[in-house]
Amino acid sequence: MNGIKRAYADSRYGQVHYRIVTPAAPTSAIPLLCLHQTPGNGGDWAPVLPALGETRIVIAADTPGYGMSSPPPEPARIEDFAGVMTQLMDDLAARGTVPAGPFDVIGYHTGSLIATELAKTLPDRVRRAVLFGLAAYPAEARAEKLARLRDNFPVPERNLNHVHKLWDIMQSLMDPRMSAEEMHVGMAECLRLGTRMPWAYISVYKYDFLAAMEAVAQPVLVMNPEDDLWDVTRATAERFPAGRRYDMPGVRHGVLSIEHDRVVGEITKFLDS
Repeated sequence: MNGIKRAYADSRYGQVHYRIVTPAAPTSAIPLLCLHQTPGNGGDWAPVLPALGETRIVIAADTPGYGMSSPPPEPARIEDFAGVMTQLMDDLAARGTVPAGPFDVIGYHTGSLIATELAKTLPDRVRRAVLFGLAAYPAEARAEKLARLRDNFPVPERNLNHVHKLWDIMQSLMDPRMSAEEMHVGMAECLRLGTRMPWAYISVYKYDFLAAMEAVAQPVLVMNPEDDLWDVTRATAERFPAGRRYDMPGVRHGVLSIEHDRVVGEITKFLDS
């Protein structure tokens, strides 16, 4: 048993699904909320959840519309996603599942934006943040990426051309050490979403991440694997007033499993410092 349990909580969009790990012994460490990339789900954190959960309660939530969380009726804002996660932590505290008060947050790509919004709007509750990759583009670049979104993400076709296109995209992004099995499971999750797959990218490109970063006063650890956000992360991480960047050259998507021990070690050292 890996200690990961699953449950649901109510949200403005229906239900939000989450995974949770609770230490075997009582702990004074504050809870940790993990937020995934697009198009993924809280299961993306499974490689590190048991180790992180040895000393603290760790929650990995599915962003609305992904995993097993109910979808919004249309693409939501990053601010809306942050509101759902705030409600989740409030509900868990009301149930006694986690202690009321402060919590730490980890985000990966889209999750990094949601985590930043949480830190910005909840300065007295979010204590520290760990962010993997920063999609921190100026307004012109965000508008251009938004306009090209449909060209970059294939829509379902009867001839299954979209499956081949999606597989090519995944192969270009994933670390070559990831197995075909792992890539297959990831692609199956993308296909399950249909035309909703890129919705959260709309949220990302409509969000002024650069301005939000400058408004976060809490300590931030920016983990920077050499994936598709490597360059922009290196160029913008200093926007966090109390930020520190940790580069991970030579590793791409799949870092949570490929570099499990290093990732857990750096996160734990930062949160416990």
